[in-house]
Amino acid sequence: MRAAALPVRRPRDERGSTLVEFALVFPVVLLLLFGIIQYAYLYWSLETAAATAREAARRMSVGTDWTCTKAEAESRAATASVGQGGPQAVAAYPTGKDIGDRVVVTVTMETLDVGLFPLPDDGVVVETARARIENVPYVALTCD
Repeated sequence: MRAAALPVRRPRDERGSTLVEFALVFPVVLLLLFGIIQYAYLYWSLETAAATAREAARRMSVGTDWTCTKAEAESRAATASVGQGGPQAVAAYPTGKDIGDRVVVTVTMETLDVGLFPLPDDGVVVETARARIENVPYVALTCD
C-alpha cells in the first residue's frame, strides 16, 4: 500500500514583515544613537572643562595675568559649551597669594542636552583645578 500523499502547503506570504520589523526596531536604535551622542558630548565637555581649568591654574601658579588667562580659558571652553551665556572661569586664592599658597580655578559651562535622557546637574558642567603658586612676579606676566 501506498501512503496517502500529504497536501502540499503553499509558502506563507511574508511580504511586509521586514517593514514591520524595521518599524519596531528603528525607534529603539534611534533612541540609543541619540543617547550615545548626548553622553559622548557630555564626556567631551567634562574633559574640555577639566583641561581648561588645569591649564588656567598652571598659568596662574607661575604669575600670569588673570585677565588674559581668563579670556583664553573661556575661549577654549567655548568649543564644547552650548549654553546661552557661554563658559565662565573663576580664580580664587583661598589661602593667600604668596609662594606655596594655592590658586583654585573653576570652569563652568553648559553641555548639549537633547532632552531624551536626564543629564547630571541638568547639563551644567563644573570642573575645578588647584595649583601651588610657584612664582609671584612684581608685575603680572602678560599673555603670549
